[in-house]
Amino acid sequence: MILLKKRLQKVRKAIKLSKAQAMLVTSVHNVRYLSGFTGSECWLLITEKENIFFGDFRYRLQAQKELGSIFKMVLIEGNVFSLLKSVLNQRKIHSVNFEAKHITYEQYYNLKTALGEKIRLCASKDIIEQLRMIKSQEELNYIRKAVSITRKSLRQLKPWIKPGVSEFFLKNKLDEMLKTNGASGPAFDTIVASGPNAAMPHARTTMRKIGKNDPVIIDVGADYKGYKSDLTRTFFSGKITQYVRHYKLLATAQDRAIKLIRPQGEIQKIDQIAREVLNNAGLGQYFGHALGHGVGLEVHEKPYISGKSKQRFIAGMVFTVEPGVYIPDSGGIRIEDMVLVTRKGYEVL
Repeated sequence: MILLKKRLQKVRKAIKLSKAQAMLVTSVHNVRYLSGFTGSECWLLITEKENIFFGDFRYRLQAQKELGSIFKMVLIEGNVFSLLKSVLNQRKIHSVNFEAKHITYEQYYNLKTALGEKIRLCASKDIIEQLRMIKSQEELNYIRKAVSITRKSLRQLKPWIKPGVSEFFLKNKLDEMLKTNGASGPAFDTIVASGPNAAMPHARTTMRKIGKNDPVIIDVGADYKGYKSDLTRTFFSGKITQYVRHYKLLATAQDRAIKLIRPQGEIQKIDQIAREVLNNAGLGQYFGHALGHGVGLEVHEKPYISGKSKQRFIAGMVFTVEPGVYIPDSGGIRIEDMVLVTRKGYEVL
């Protein structure tokens, strides 16, 4: 509860800086981050003095159990937009931030229509996402557990990765192992891509059977208490001289990038150093995505590890480092690990 209060205080500071009087939180992940509520289809209204939870009858008991005393629950009966207007009017609130990235045009139109001209809507961007970049010790414990479950499941799957076994079979087997090992489920749609399918970074798992000498990319994560992991491993079903050489280069690129991670280090530099290794080997054209992304309540969140980033590393950030090589009509490989920025450097989770 103390942690939630600190998060809410930071949100209030951001609201004040934006010169608004309140903030409407509609992202399900941001609702969870600020309130601890694990359900869906609910909103928060953060004012100068109150934390108000909007939810319908289905979530009443769950909300009463999870929210505690720092939130006041307002039951949605009828039109939520009219209800919100009534709540704002009662508190004489005339300006409200809303999450521009987490509201549809239809919702915005209905909100604008209901509130009318007397209540000003202010689009805000990434206020809560910026806070979520720095993980608390509790969040790190959940992420570590998600990573541990994923690693264990991949080890257990390894004997099944052989010629004649289908991608689809491996995916289902791995998803089952994640749950057996303690996850609530996969963090995202598990990817198993073999042979030429491995040339697609976000391939869809198919019924294709692994052939002799195929590279097999497996991209998987676990969901543990709402927090995610994201790891990729490349397996080989035989001797593949070309891809074994590429794999060693990728490992070198990843290692050099990770060794540059430290508080106040430039994010763009680790993307650049990994790309430099592959460019020097003539493989740069086959690495077309950013080096990584943040992981937490969502599989893809801030910070984004890209050569275009202007951010610097801060202790408490958790993100992937995932160089890859994808050769059309042939195959591909990727190595992906999760890294924590520590006070003095980094830790591979």
